[in-house]
Amino acid sequence: MFSIHEELERLSQKYRFFASKEAFKQSLKFQLQEKFRVEENKRFHDYLIDLWVEEPESGRQYAICLMNKLARVTIKQNGQTIELKHHGAQDQGRYDFLAQVEKLERITMGRRNVYGIVVLLTNDHLYWTEPMRPNTVDCEFRIHENRIITGELKWQERASAGTKKNRDAPIFIKGRYQLKWHHYSTINQDKHGEFRYVAVHVGDVYS
Repeated sequence: MFSIHEELERLSQKYRFFASKEAFKQSLKFQLQEKFRVEENKRFHDYLIDLWVEEPESGRQYAICLMNKLARVTIKQNGQTIELKHHGAQDQGRYDFLAQVEKLERITMGRRNVYGIVVLLTNDHLYWTEPMRPNTVDCEFRIHENRIITGELKWQERASAGTKKNRDAPIFIKGRYQLKWHHYSTINQDKHGEFRYVAVHVGDVYS
């Protein structure tokens, strides 16, 4: 059976990091095509899916949504210096991640053999570390280690219009998911030298 953890473990042995989501998507797509049918940027009931993967033998289909969020770090590789840019805006990144979970619940609900996976790959520890302050404007969108996401999630009232721009709608999560972060790679010993990922599985096959 398809395993995103096994696939990301294989991927990490070839690529320790990605400078963009597009690079992440293309690299994973080419690897998956060795064993599965893969369609990129598939439109499914008005939703855009990064990678649509089908197991030829079982007929199971997986809608995969990917995110790649970066913190600034300098990487020495093959005699070259690579500067990864800093994305920041972790509050919006958390919202976007959970919105992908909500989207995949809508896609998979009531459909046999269709399952969803949302993957966030990052070297920004603010995503996986529990915050020191519990009452931030995005406290309901937190996705740190062992966090349980379920129910209605919304911004605190004092969140600014800029923070909520194009993201003001509450998110409704019908399932119940406990988040587990996994090591992906270590590129150096700097503050942002480790990459981790979290994967949320949506659909009965994972319940």
